[in-house]
Amino acid sequence: MAVILSLLSGVILYFVSEVNYLFFHALVEGFAILCAALIYVLGTKTYHHSKNDSFLFLGIAYLHVAILDFMHTLTYKGMGVFPAFDSDAPTQLWIAGRFLETISLFLVIFIAHRKINRKAVGAVYTAVTTGFLITIMVYPVFPACFIEGQGLTTFKIWNEYAFIALLLGGAYALYMRRDRVMAGSWKVISLAMIITALSELAFTLYTDVYGISNAVGHLLKVASYYVIFEGIMIQGIEEPYSLIASELKEMAWTDALTGQFNRQGMLEEMAKHWPEMTEADKGMGLLVLDLDNFKSINDRYGHLYGDEVLKAFSERLAETVRDNDIACRFGGDEFVVVLRGVDFNKMMRIQGRIQTALDEWIRTSERLQGLGVSIGSAFLAAGDSLDMDRLLREADTSMYAVKESKKRAAQDQTLLTSP
Repeated sequence: MAVILSLLSGVILYFVSEVNYLFFHALVEGFAILCAALIYVLGTKTYHHSKNDSFLFLGIAYLHVAILDFMHTLTYKGMGVFPAFDSDAPTQLWIAGRFLETISLFLVIFIAHRKINRKAVGAVYTAVTTGFLITIMVYPVFPACFIEGQGLTTFKIWNEYAFIALLLGGAYALYMRRDRVMAGSWKVISLAMIITALSELAFTLYTDVYGISNAVGHLLKVASYYVIFEGIMIQGIEEPYSLIASELKEMAWTDALTGQFNRQGMLEEMAKHWPEMTEADKGMGLLVLDLDNFKSINDRYGHLYGDEVLKAFSERLAETVRDNDIACRFGGDEFVVVLRGVDFNKMMRIQGRIQTALDEWIRTSERLQGLGVSIGSAFLAAGDSLDMDRLLREADTSMYAVKESKKRAAQDQTLLTSP
C-alpha cells in the first residue's frame, strides 16, 4: 500500500511540474527539508532509546543539509527572494548540499559501533555549511555550476559523477561490513545511497532548470530523504517502544523472585491455550503445591535464606514438569502447575512424579529437614467451560485435605511413640 501511495504521489507531483514547475519545486524541496529536519529531531531525540550512533550522526548531518536545501529553494530561478542571483547560485547550493549529504552517507560506514562526539560533529558541520554559504552568497568564489544559455558546467557534472561513484561504492562497502552495523541500519542507509546516486545521475542530464530530468532528480532526492526518515523512525521509536512494552508485559506476568509466571501470567497462559486443548480432545490438570512448615525455615535461618529456598524449589519444580506445562508462583510459598493435554490418570501420574522429586530434593539438604510439600489437584475435561475460580478452589481444597491428612498422621505417630 505504501509503495502504491508513493508512486501515485510521484505521478501527481510530475503533473504539477508540467503545469507549474516553480510550485512543484517548492513542494518537493519543502517536503525534503521537512524530512531532513525530522531526521535531525528523531536521530537526536531518540538516541537515548536506540543507541544508534549512525542515525545520530545522520541527524546532525541532515540538519545542515536542510539549511543548504532551504537556501537553494529561496534562490531558485523565479522565486524572487534573492533577485540578484541568477541560476548559478541555486545550482552551486545544490552541489554544496549534495556534497554534504554524500560525504555524510559515506562516513556512516566508519561510524558503526563507535561513539561520536555530538558537539564536535555539530561544530564541524556548522563550519562547513557556513563556509559554503559565504563562498556562494557573500564572497562568490565557488566554481560556476550553471551558465545561462549553455547549461551545466564541467565542474558540476564531474562532481555529480564523483558523488555517484562514492555513493555506489559506499553502498557496496556498507553491505560488506553489514555485520558491524546495527541491525537494520545498513539496509536503510544503503538504499538511501542508491536512490541518491540515481538522483545525482538525473541531475547530470538537464540543460533547463525547469526540465524533466531536473524534476525526476528532485523526486528521487525526496525518496532518499524519506527512506532515512522512516528508518530512523522505526529503529528510534517503534522498535524500542515495542521492546519496552514487551518487557513491561513480561514483568507484569513474571514473579520477580523465581522468574516463573505469577498469578496473572498463569491465567493469561491458561486462557490462551485452553482452546488448543479442546480441539485436541484433551483435558487440563491443575496442581496446587504448598510448602509445609516453611515458616519454621524463615524463623530458624532468616527470610533471605527462605527466599533462596523458594528459588531452589522453583528451579526443582521447573526441572520436573514437562516442557509444555506451566509452572507458576501463586503467592508466598504456594505454587501452581498447569498440566496441558492430559487425562485424569496421566495427571495423577505426573503429580506422583513431582511429589517424589521434591521429597528427594528436601532429603538432600540438612537445613530443609522438617519441610514438606503438599499437592492438591483438580481436573478439567475437554469440552467443559474454563472456570478458573472453581478449578483453583477444587485444587486448593484437595491440597488442604492432604495437609490435614499429614497432620493427623503426625499426631497418630506421636501418640504411638509416647510412653
